[in-house]
Amino acid sequence: MNLQNLLSFPFYIPRVCRLFDNWPQYLCNYLLRRIIPAEYRLRGGYRLVDGTGTLAGTLAVVFIRREYGSMEQFQTIVDVGANMGSFAVYAAQQSPAARIYCYEPSPQNFTLLKRNIAINSLGGRVKAFQCAIASTSGPREMAVGVSPLNTLLPGADGCPRLPVDCITVGDILKSNQLDVVDLMKINCEGAEHEILENLSDADFDRIANIRLEYHDLDSPGRNGEALARLLENRGYRLERFKRQTETSGLFKRSGFIWARREVRHRQVDLLVAVKNGLAETRGRDSRG
Repeated sequence: MNLQNLLSFPFYIPRVCRLFDNWPQYLCNYLLRRIIPAEYRLRGGYRLVDGTGTLAGTLAVVFIRREYGSMEQFQTIVDVGANMGSFAVYAAQQSPAARIYCYEPSPQNFTLLKRNIAINSLGGRVKAFQCAIASTSGPREMAVGVSPLNTLLPGADGCPRLPVDCITVGDILKSNQLDVVDLMKINCEGAEHEILENLSDADFDRIANIRLEYHDLDSPGRNGEALARLLENRGYRLERFKRQTETSGLFKRSGFIWARREVRHRQVDLLVAVKNGLAETRGRDSRG
């Protein structure tokens, strides 16, 4: 827990008590940094199984500090870096009609992701895929640590590396036949730079909102400010830019960006074109 979050956390304790049935267990595990398996029970009936003992911090980001905001207006959500499913459950809870597409490459996290989807009876609208998202499709190696830090970056020294399959955002849109994505949430430990830098104009045109955790890398032009400029140059309006101190050692700094742009649904455009065509045909008929 970094100093900024440590100092602000007491203000969130009432929210923790309102969110969790077993809030004493959550507070104990989070504040004492206890790495033990647990199950966290939300008052709305949802549950999250933490098989690695590392989920408490992620729950603080998603449910308590609400770093990804409200989900109520989103119907189609892509979750890049789904971990064990905390964001998917959060989004499903807030938006009961949403369809959520989760991507998680870690075998251990993916098993827990599927379990958390199943125990919350979300299989009908939450789909899980075991692969990483990158700039290009194909096999890569991912560093796997004892914390939630699983990264495609080469600088995670001392961590075992596992082979993973990678696909692109374009592959996601095509394989799921997604005409428009209302929200793309991204938390992929540094890979957000290569993903967004290589996203095509056509793909950006189909994504209305991007909310991501960025990580400042030790290389020029790969930081939160550069990502914010990239998104603005692609027609997005920044709704939030938050900096925070990173303590993992791999990243200089991290934070959150929310970006939004207007996206027209292609089916709407098609209907407009059809109506215009019919009107033009009727006009010719009346004149003829």
